[in-house]
Amino acid sequence: MAESLGSFSFDVTKRILCTLFNDGSIKKTSLATKTRLNYNVCLRYLQMLKVLGWLEVSSEVSITETGRNVMNRLLNQPSSDIQNESSYHVESNSLESSNKLLESSTQNPSIMIVDDEPDVLLTYESFLSNAGFNVSTFEEPYNALAEFTSNPRLYDLIILDIRMENLNGLQLYQCMKAINPTSKLLFASALDAAKELTSVLPDIQSQDIIKKPVDRENFVKTVKIALGV
Repeated sequence: MAESLGSFSFDVTKRILCTLFNDGSIKKTSLATKTRLNYNVCLRYLQMLKVLGWLEVSSEVSITETGRNVMNRLLNQPSSDIQNESSYHVESNSLESSNKLLESSTQNPSIMIVDDEPDVLLTYESFLSNAGFNVSTFEEPYNALAEFTSNPRLYDLIILDIRMENLNGLQLYQCMKAINPTSKLLFASALDAAKELTSVLPDIQSQDIIKKPVDRENFVKTVKIALGV
């Protein structure tokens, strides 16, 4: 089965995780065969998933506790053992985030912004910082996903560009929702894609899509509505 060498597919990522979730540790060549991937393409995915902390990769490939938690949510068919592991993982993250909130009870909402255009990131950061929000920006979507994987409950809101290389906004949305289904996300796009997005993503409403170029007042207003502030 041919796969693009220049981009990543969420479906392929899910296929790899599902195989490891069900079969346990496996050699790289066997994993490529089982997932019907070109070996070099498979290696690219393994490297990406290793960076995210979802896999351990050596002579064999195995899924980590974080990866199990992700697959548990994707499959929605947890075994009791996996459910216990996932509950512990989620509760630990929740406790960590709660402690952070207690340590800084007056802290303003934290927002993650992901866009591959530096000028756009700078503009968004300026708008929201001046409005009193704590803002973290990411030009590379995989860096954003790695950060989110480590701190799935740290951000009160995430704003995603739709058109990005390697990992687009829709794929990033799916990954983040798999890790933490309660995450609040908005999309920003120059495309008139509201109808398409709301049809394929039931959790997304038309008001969750910000049309580029953004107007400062409307942008901040949309963010405040999403946060309920």
